[in-house]
Amino acid sequence: MEAKCKGAIILLIVQLCGFIICQTEPVVNVQDANVTLGEDAVVICNYTISDSTKTLFAVQWHNSTSTGMEINQLINTLVTNTNGRYTVNTTQTDVVTLTIANTVLSDDGYYLCRIIDSTIDTGEHFGKLNVQYLKKPVLNPTELSVNATETVTFTCSDLVGVPTPITITWIKDDVTLDVSDTVKYPSFNATLTINNVNETDEGVYQCRAENDAHRGTDGKLSNTAILFVVLSTTEVPKSGEVVCSSTGLVVGMTFVGGLIIGFILCLLVVFGISKLRKSKSQVPTSNNDNQSGQAYTTYTGETDSHTYQDLQKKDDKQAVYVNVKEKKNKK
Repeated sequence: MEAKCKGAIILLIVQLCGFIICQTEPVVNVQDANVTLGEDAVVICNYTISDSTKTLFAVQWHNSTSTGMEINQLINTLVTNTNGRYTVNTTQTDVVTLTIANTVLSDDGYYLCRIIDSTIDTGEHFGKLNVQYLKKPVLNPTELSVNATETVTFTCSDLVGVPTPITITWIKDDVTLDVSDTVKYPSFNATLTINNVNETDEGVYQCRAENDAHRGTDGKLSNTAILFVVLSTTEVPKSGEVVCSSTGLVVGMTFVGGLIIGFILCLLVVFGISKLRKSKSQVPTSNNDNQSGQAYTTYTGETDSHTYQDLQKKDDKQAVYVNVKEKKNKK
């Protein structure tokens, strides 16, 4: 019984060894790869041909499904090593590479490498190419003007990219914003909330999106947003109001108020013109140089009790005297 068991074990070992020895198909392994959108991608295919009497005959690259089923052939070295954006390099021993120039988002996917040896035995394997990218985020609103002590909120949106997760860093005046004070900044991820704003919060804000492919300065900066903070001595103007910034007073320019101010101005103008006319004396005009009448200018500053009378005509000669009085002799 013991001899039979030993014989069976030996037979099994011989069969396994025979299978290994007879295994002549190339062994292939494709490594997963990452590339940044727009750059050239390199997918590496390692292979082993166990029979030293055999050599590499041809290489084929295919798009494939996630289970390794080929979809379409990209390049076959029996025909060419270059096909559009695809290039195959076979100069290294036991290694072939597929280079994809100027990657686009549609290049993301699975690639199958098929190795054909000189006896037309084949081996194949597939791997994943990840096209990594990050879109520029959008910051809203782009301008805010608020009173001191109010709360403001900025939103960083359009956060799209590969790989995930995407993290957000907030920038103020080109310097990373310290948001460790959770009372001041209760929200600081995709939404930045600032409580109890003051003049030190005034400035230019941006958000920076980052992922594993784009870190630090390689992250994507948003557009800018400006925050204006109106000091407590002044209020944000409402519709129909004008802010007197030099005094901090608010003058309500309503329709009725405008009419009243206009009416007062008109009265002042009319009164001024009237006073100006009364303060001037008008000199008579006459074509007769021998007229006996005499015109006098307005007397001012006199302290006596003289009386005067209007002169209209004298000796039937035409002469016009307006608001001018002739001094009578004292009795």
